[in-house]
Amino acid sequence: MTKPASAEPSSASHISRRQFLTYGAGTAALLALPSAVAMNMSGMNMAGVHGKSSPLPKPVFSGALPIPPVYTGVMGRDKVREFHLHMADGHSVLSDGLKTATWGYNGAVLGPALRIPRGQPLRLYVHNHLDQSTTTHWHGAHVPGTMDGGPQSLILPGKTWTYGYTIDQPEATLWYHPHPAGRTGPHVYGGLAGLYLVEDGTDRRLGLPHHWGIDDIPVIVQDRLLDAQGKLVYMPQAMDVMGMKGNRFLINGRESPVLHVPAQWVRLRLLNASNARLYNFALSGDRAFYVIASDAGYLEAPVKVQRLLLAPAERAEILLDLRSLAGNTLALRSDSAAVVPGLSLHPMDSDHFDRSNFDLLEIHVGSATGSAGRLPDHLVAIPTMQADAPSRRFELRGMPMDKMSLAQRALENALHNGPAQMSMGIGRQPLFSINNQYMNMQVINQRLRLGSTEIWEVYNDAEMAHTFHVHGTSFQILSRNGKAPPAYENGWKDTLLIRRAETIRFIAHYGQPAPDDFPYMYHCHMLEHEDNGMMGQFTVS
Repeated sequence: MTKPASAEPSSASHISRRQFLTYGAGTAALLALPSAVAMNMSGMNMAGVHGKSSPLPKPVFSGALPIPPVYTGVMGRDKVREFHLHMADGHSVLSDGLKTATWGYNGAVLGPALRIPRGQPLRLYVHNHLDQSTTTHWHGAHVPGTMDGGPQSLILPGKTWTYGYTIDQPEATLWYHPHPAGRTGPHVYGGLAGLYLVEDGTDRRLGLPHHWGIDDIPVIVQDRLLDAQGKLVYMPQAMDVMGMKGNRFLINGRESPVLHVPAQWVRLRLLNASNARLYNFALSGDRAFYVIASDAGYLEAPVKVQRLLLAPAERAEILLDLRSLAGNTLALRSDSAAVVPGLSLHPMDSDHFDRSNFDLLEIHVGSATGSAGRLPDHLVAIPTMQADAPSRRFELRGMPMDKMSLAQRALENALHNGPAQMSMGIGRQPLFSINNQYMNMQVINQRLRLGSTEIWEVYNDAEMAHTFHVHGTSFQILSRNGKAPPAYENGWKDTLLIRRAETIRFIAHYGQPAPDDFPYMYHCHMLEHEDNGMMGQFTVS
């Protein structure tokens, strides 16, 4: 039963985009300028608009990094591997000294890492113990639309949804999370998310680090806003419809944890599970690392980098060479200042953290173990695809500022039935669009032929960067603004970061059916954008 709305407690002192609005007419005037004029001003010193960035306080790292348990399921009598996931409320210590009401799968927050064997039939039971309907979507999984867990697959309170399918796609780090229409943002923000590991033995054949929690480490990165009592605060202001961002950074559900690893090759499975924030991942001291996998599988060869920008829902697997660092400490950090502010024409789209560099995880390097992995020269072969159907074009459009009053009115009527009466924010408002169409559950926007291979072209006509995720398949990027993508993107992807005025072409095979009553989605994975119009539906038949 839906709980009655209640007053929102005041949030703790924090740095947020609310403060940008207090600087007054300078920001408003910039927003009113034609886009060409604003673009010419984008390189100027905007200190007069939003103030200079001051150094962030160094976080105090303490407590061991939580490692999500691996869940392998159990073999049923009919030789089908079975998993049971229970969505329920609970309480978590996200930050020292604070107890926070959260939602989770099989626990108080987040969920277990599902170990999914390639080529074996599966049965997954998702039980909803919450007081409201939701779904569970297998992000990146090649499954039929009836099994995808999109917004049509609502699980009512007290009910169970049974998924049955066989995964046949390359080894990869995927993930699962809710996907109800208009409420994906608050449901993920409340704590519902987990890793989905497709496995076929490739990592072991290659000699990659594969000992879970020792040299194979999940790193789920999320930002959250907590009030003084530890309550999750979601969308306290209408401007948060541009993307909810917090001032506390959680790794596997814990703020500022410490990771203890051996002095050898260590694998980090990075997932940006934040609602809207981007991270420009780096190691302290500008230490290089190696990207070995993107969203949906391994690259052909490792790519050496010093920075790796990941947008919401993007994943990457990286290897760290710690062989000579026994006894040392380093940090996984986000060097955001050099990249994130330039992704939008509006200064208010970047908060203090976006304009700064900050540490996320402290890494303590101990002695080597007796079972070290290695960095292979070659990983896997990636096939070349050829299109056999006409291409499609998609244009992403941002929210006109004259719709802010609509967002404000919607926020005033928001439900407060999340964890501990957390506000559910704004949803199902026509604010962001694709091809000038807002999400409509009654409309099929695109129809594809089953078994076809298509090239999609996506252009970002908005004032800020957006993401683009396609359900039911993985794709290969062909070009960014007519140029080859960076080497670390030359693999299987399912989510894209598309900068303003950028055009991306990608190719994908559509080998799973999706009927009219259970279509696939394509959408921005900045969850407040998805929840407010920036999503479409397509069938495959």
